[in-house]
Amino acid sequence: MSRDKCGAASAAGFMKSVSLFKPKDVNVVVGMAMVRNSVGENCYVADEIITSRAGVRIRVGNTDAEGRMAMVDVLCRAKEMAIGQPDPHIFTIATLTGHAVLAVGNYSIAMENGPARQAG
Repeated sequence: MSRDKCGAASAAGFMKSVSLFKPKDVNVVVGMAMVRNSVGENCYVADEIITSRAGVRIRVGNTDAEGRMAMVDVLCRAKEMAIGQPDPHIFTIATLTGHAVLAVGNYSIAMENGPARQAG
């Protein structure tokens, strides 16, 4: 789990580049989701129901989803901030681990989220 911070570290590095190059007419906002993956009385368990920032109820089907659970709230906030902005684009950068590696293999991928764009 020590390498699960690569998505947030990449976003921080990108922001460092933006601060150095200072592109004109570009507004960049980064939100980094960070969680501690540990066992204890405050951890969630399989089949627990959690309510997200957007008010959506989420059933925990796999407790290996702690980063994704945190990212949901960050993406909700990003969407709130993007509303009303000219031509907003929202991207996620995440470490592919666990089931994602099984699904798509051990490589990186970048893609536009067309369904999210259509949904507004």
